[in-house]
Amino acid sequence: MTPQRLWPALRDHGSVESLLSSDEERLSQFFGSRELARAVLQGPQTPALRWAADVERSGIRIVTAFDAEYPPLLSEIADPPLLLFALGRLERLRLPAIAVVGSRDASRYGRDAASRLGQELSAVGVAVVSGFARGVDGAAHEAALEGPGGTVAVLGCGLDVDYPREHRRLKERLAAEGLLLSEYAPGSEPRPQNFPIRNRIIAGLSSGVVVVEASRRSGSLITARLAADFGRDVFAVPGSIFSETSAGTHALLRDGAILCRGTEDVLSELFPSIGLPQRASAAPSTGPLDLSPEARRLREALAAEESLSAEELSRSLDLPAATVLAALFELEGAGLAVAVEGGRYGVRRQ
Repeated sequence: MTPQRLWPALRDHGSVESLLSSDEERLSQFFGSRELARAVLQGPQTPALRWAADVERSGIRIVTAFDAEYPPLLSEIADPPLLLFALGRLERLRLPAIAVVGSRDASRYGRDAASRLGQELSAVGVAVVSGFARGVDGAAHEAALEGPGGTVAVLGCGLDVDYPREHRRLKERLAAEGLLLSEYAPGSEPRPQNFPIRNRIIAGLSSGVVVVEASRRSGSLITARLAADFGRDVFAVPGSIFSETSAGTHALLRDGAILCRGTEDVLSELFPSIGLPQRASAAPSTGPLDLSPEARRLREALAAEESLSAEELSRSLDLPAATVLAALFELEGAGLAVAVEGGRYGVRRQ
């Protein structure tokens, strides 16, 4: 059964279990033959389920469209993947997300712009999504790893395939601190046709897409077009009129993309309640009067406990995860909170 036929069937039944509990006559209509329907009805001893168990034993998680971890934004696009292979921290999918994409042959300017965007978006609790390619993608991923928002890489091959080779260490960091995703099964090679298909997941995961540098025929323009089709905002970073790697971004701006002069342009458009924190001065803040109301509430909550995670703070204070992460960043910058082991935070004791 093709994904185009399977999606309507699953939506009609509401779950995989409901579909598989259908009688043989109905299943044969979906799968195209009685033999295949009988194989499905045989249950958990089928080769496909044994293979799935082997994949998960390798450390790769299989997330189906009916799992709670499946990203809600992604499920809204026209052709969401039925399943995703995931390696790393799935909680990244619960954060607000922005895609930062661009040329593999990025200039120094393009890499610096991607790094700044990745670092500042992650610092306020926004996950940075990209395609794990050389150039702009790699710069955005690496910078975003330093903040609480972190980063999500969407691959055009199996998660166990070493591609691109120069990103081997970055991939190890992403598996430990960020999140690697693919709709391609382990062992799948990085074929050229995979990457345009992969781009719909990058656009679908994100509230907006920022194109940093792109030539006239860049794959990043495919991501931008898909994002626009999905109703997402498209941003473009201006570049030199003499640079071919800016020709695509300038075309996007001509056609109505939002001008991106920095992270504030993205946040003000999509997440106005977050905003960039003030850059920390050399001396720490003298007290809570300099803090935002949310940071004050977090400081009071942390002062009453030994340590708390961002998730516990979000639940106890009834605040969005992104707001909590931004407030924690504010407290850390002011010298009033400190990260401790296990992703938890405590108030800095004088």
